[in-house]
Amino acid sequence: MTPAGCPYNRGVSPLQPPLGEMSRWTRRVIFVLALLGGVAVIAAAPPPLPRLPNFDGWQKTASTEAVHSGWGLPRADANVMDELGLSSIERATYRFNGRTIHLQGYRFGDAGGAYGAFTYYRPENFQAFDLGQPRAPAAAGDTTILFTRGDWLIRVQMDQLTAMTASQMQELARRLSATAGPSQLPALPYYLPRKGLVPGSLHFVRGPAGFAAACTWVAPGAVGFNKSAEAMIASYDFGTNTGGTEATAQMVLLDLPTPDLARTYLAQLERLSSGAAFQVRRSGTLLALVHATGASASQAAGLLQAVNWDAEITMVPPVPESLGALPGLILGIFVLCGLIMGVAVVVGLLSGALWAWADKLLPRRFQHPEREAFISLHLGQRP
Repeated sequence: MTPAGCPYNRGVSPLQPPLGEMSRWTRRVIFVLALLGGVAVIAAAPPPLPRLPNFDGWQKTASTEAVHSGWGLPRADANVMDELGLSSIERATYRFNGRTIHLQGYRFGDAGGAYGAFTYYRPENFQAFDLGQPRAPAAAGDTTILFTRGDWLIRVQMDQLTAMTASQMQELARRLSATAGPSQLPALPYYLPRKGLVPGSLHFVRGPAGFAAACTWVAPGAVGFNKSAEAMIASYDFGTNTGGTEATAQMVLLDLPTPDLARTYLAQLERLSSGAAFQVRRSGTLLALVHATGASASQAAGLLQAVNWDAEITMVPPVPESLGALPGLILGIFVLCGLIMGVAVVVGLLSGALWAWADKLLPRRFQHPEREAFISLHLGQRP
């Protein structure tokens, strides 16, 4: 028997906490893990989509957002918008001094998608519109204004045009800048020859639906959209030729990811051009195709020779971290703490289970020896 006063009781490990303390410790661990999980879910939730802002006295009175299923657009338009990377559409009504206008904000994955939508929706009779912003294409016709700002495409239906319309649209563009994203437009338009170019005829496309809507003399499957090709389509007017007919041409400028792919598609297009009325030429990663109507062969060849690819290396400086990176940092800290605590809990449970298994199954000679009972004199007690 264990003498009175011995601090050791047989069958109870001196390191094992009482049952009540163990349950409280377990509850605390579960609570902390649940709290960390909730914080991680909240921090990982996607931020709300940018919205169209109020501007220059115009107040938004109604707004709806279109879902991806068709975007509320005709099927042909929806297919083209999907190819350009459309991510959201907001349709809003604005009021100011008894007047009403309607805005549509198309949000794309990048500025190239917004520019492609601009060229798709812009009629050829629209005139250039001064938006007061660099690298922000804009056009206007009747009471409709169309412009891009970064990855936004904005369609404005005015009730009437006034002397203040230009300044109001410039204010709207400035307010969009905060959520406009990078404004790097495609480089393809800069390779187009300028002589004879018809204003408003440009179309920037990234897929077969957009290509088929702008060009009918080349099959969309022959130009490499499945290899991430991009295309620029433009019309040219050379005036009246000697026979009294209009001399026009349409150019397709293809940009392929690598020169090797460009050579591959050049061979395919050369085989197709033998039975069709178009010419093709390669320069670097670019393929230029010209289909002439009433124009001479020399005029078409002149367009082809005017396209020359230039290799350009751009050094992108590192972007300094801002407060926008703080939620991600906090999330990373909480996740790391949760992982460490989880590993500690798992290791503790496995160690306890291994100890219990060894205590039951191993022979007694491998178990820890029991503590020797010690003599307690009880000197502090009176007889």
